[in-house]
Amino acid sequence: MSVPVVTHVKASPLALTVDTTSEEAFIAIVGACLTHAEANRPAVLDEQVEGVHQMRVAFRRLRSGLKIFRPLIPREVSAELVAGIRWLNGFLGPARDWDVFLEEGMLPVFARFPRKRGLHLFRARAETLRRSHYRSLRAALEEPRYPLLLQQFAGWLDCRAWRENLTDRQREHLDRPVLKFATPLLEDDYRRVLKRGEDFARLTAEERHALRIRIKELRYAMDFFASLYPVPSVKPFLGALAKLQDDLGVMNDIAVTRRLLDEARLNTVSAARQVIDGWYGCRLDVHEDQFAESWRRFVECERPWKE
Repeated sequence: MSVPVVTHVKASPLALTVDTTSEEAFIAIVGACLTHAEANRPAVLDEQVEGVHQMRVAFRRLRSGLKIFRPLIPREVSAELVAGIRWLNGFLGPARDWDVFLEEGMLPVFARFPRKRGLHLFRARAETLRRSHYRSLRAALEEPRYPLLLQQFAGWLDCRAWRENLTDRQREHLDRPVLKFATPLLEDDYRRVLKRGEDFARLTAEERHALRIRIKELRYAMDFFASLYPVPSVKPFLGALAKLQDDLGVMNDIAVTRRLLDEARLNTVSAARQVIDGWYGCRLDVHEDQFAESWRRFVECERPWKE
């Protein structure tokens, strides 16, 4: 008998229609994110890098989905569930940060200096830390709290428990077609991104981080509601958002890298740290230069909800 292959699973596209109500869309989005997360649990337990990535994406999308619908389903009705997501992300985040650092950011440096003793010693220490975070993540998934969190979400969705704390007017809005909710939301998110992205070169690190969050929120929202709009305009728009995220992601990686180097206790004056800082500084320069072109392409994209 063949042994089933354990592998990561990407998010499946959502199939919303013009007749789907906002509440039905909310249930579909939250349910899809939970399915995506749970589908990657075997790959995470198998310590697969992409499995960790996909589970983290699933819970990030889940938090984003809850936030998107806050005008209809207030924050307080999902506060306990969000606390559970935050708890799990406390294990997913560190494991994924070390994966990105070792598997993406530092691979060219390790390849370029295979015999540099300081880098070799640091890599061994970093791998030890990564394995430690993987063990913590595995232990979290094997705790009763994780399946309980999934059960709480399932019961919450089945019972539509949020309705107990809503007014009649709020319930009425939930029963309206999701298209009427999605279109103005996407336009508002788009305008916030435009406003924050103006004069990018003068933005502080904190402002660039805020812009990255806005772009991520718009991308998730567009992805959730993609089936409501024409495919020929959705695809390039999502692609443009992804490129902006990539460029800004490298800038965010620098802040994460400093935290990881401190966790690994790599001295700021060590040769290895200077090499790493220099490498990330060069990457930042490249992506800062690329951002202007990525921004131009994004601004020139047709907004799918405007057709």
